[in-house]
Amino acid sequence: MTKSARGKYDRSQSTEERYAQMHEKLLDAATNVFAQRGFSATRVDDVVDYAGISRRTLYQHFESLEAVLDEVYERAIRTSFQVLLPRLAGVTDPIDRIRAGVAAYYELIADNPAAARVVFDQYRQAGPAQAAKYALNTTRYSMLMLEILNGAYAAKRLARAPDELTVFVLVKGLEAAAMRALDRGELATLGDIARVMAELVINAFRG
Repeated sequence: MTKSARGKYDRSQSTEERYAQMHEKLLDAATNVFAQRGFSATRVDDVVDYAGISRRTLYQHFESLEAVLDEVYERAIRTSFQVLLPRLAGVTDPIDRIRAGVAAYYELIADNPAAARVVFDQYRQAGPAQAAKYALNTTRYSMLMLEILNGAYAAKRLARAPDELTVFVLVKGLEAAAMRALDRGELATLGDIARVMAELVINAFRG
């Protein structure tokens, strides 16, 4: 694994700014290490070596490797909604909103493959609490998709009313298609996959 270079910090920054910058650096390093090694095989030394910092520095920010994983996951989920919601808000046509949402979802994965692997694969395997949080956030994505589809149905652009079970299955299908591309090293195909999957979602309720 490539390690981050050790270097001097910028003395023009405040203590708070340096702390925040180091915190993000640690999260970035951990994301890549978890994605490459798998969380269960990762040790503290793997993360600190990759980040180019000391164990003491890591423990100034996190009490455990599990706490690092939790924050890596939470940051990825938070970022995804911060990207998705504004993208959807800018699209008025109901069918185009479906396509825009699916496209944004896959663009996020293409731009952040290591984070995607942690979110969809490593996190839920870390323990029951993580599996429960993963399931909860899957439901959040499903509810967002259901809201978009209900808007299209209300506008009479879909013939069949969306239901929670079908939408959940479709959202899991989006995830599975993305992970298949990641596993095959086919990130360049995610744009094409997004278009195919968007039409699959739309056609599921066209009647």
